[in-house]
Amino acid sequence: IHYGIYAVNGIAESWSFKNNQISYDDYMKQLQGFTAKNYDPQQWAKLFKEAGAKYAVLTSKHHDGVALWDTKLSDLSVVKKTPAARDLIVPYAKALRSEGLKVGIYFSHLDWSHPDYA
Repeated sequence: IHYGIYAVNGIAESWSFKNNQISYDDYMKQLQGFTAKNYDPQQWAKLFKEAGAKYAVLTSKHHDGVALWDTKLSDLSVVKKTPAARDLIVPYAKALRSEGLKVGIYFSHLDWSHPDYA
């Protein structure tokens, strides 16, 4: 499941700025509008179960470097930099487990916002 600040403008995840469809600055402006107000992992989990899924995998940090949890390694997270201001990973994991589903987490080591990225 790809979920992150790119949901604000409905653009492709971080590849949109890597492929010059949007500037990095404009892409990151989506942080200001990310509220996650419709984020309902319990509803997702029920849907996954009804569809016959045995597991789901959520992108915890895509190449844009925006973490969906309160990481101590960076200030670039939905907890610290968006109006959502909360961890989105823990509720996801709890919801899947409550429906008997296995929890998968995708984490990108590539981080285009990191100064060491070349």
